[in-house]
Amino acid sequence: MVSVGVSTEPYHPRWEVETNEIVLQRRQKQIDYGKRTPGYQCFLQQVPKTQRQPGLHPQTPNKNRRYSRRSWDAQIRQWRRALHSWDPPSQPLYGRGPKGQEMESLLEPMDSSPLKDLLDHWLQPLEPSENLDGAQREPSLFADLLAPASFLPWL
Repeated sequence: MVSVGVSTEPYHPRWEVETNEIVLQRRQKQIDYGKRTPGYQCFLQQVPKTQRQPGLHPQTPNKNRRYSRRSWDAQIRQWRRALHSWDPPSQPLYGRGPKGQEMESLLEPMDSSPLKDLLDHWLQPLEPSENLDGAQREPSLFADLLAPASFLPWL
């Protein structure tokens, strides 16, 4: 006997189609926003459509497939994060100066270390203070340590 691939059950598509026009517009807006990013523009330039591989390259979520709101939002978030790996390199934040001296100022030797500056700033000796009765008080073990007033806003 030969088995024939005929089913008596109704045909079920692999996935349901989203028909709500408001949902489709909202999804298209999210996709358009992602496609306007610098990362997506770099991705388009560097990876031709014929060379894209699922799992390796970001894929735009299918707005026409029916998903729950939570599932769609997670897919858009994942896609947008994947696009960030294609962002162009950013400019250095420090050392910007006139006439292209950005990197030169970064390479100048520092006068002191950040630890030395911190210790010099935080470890200031205390002056002897008076007790309420007017008598001089003996400096305690930690009396020579004082935090700067700018770090103690409650005082």
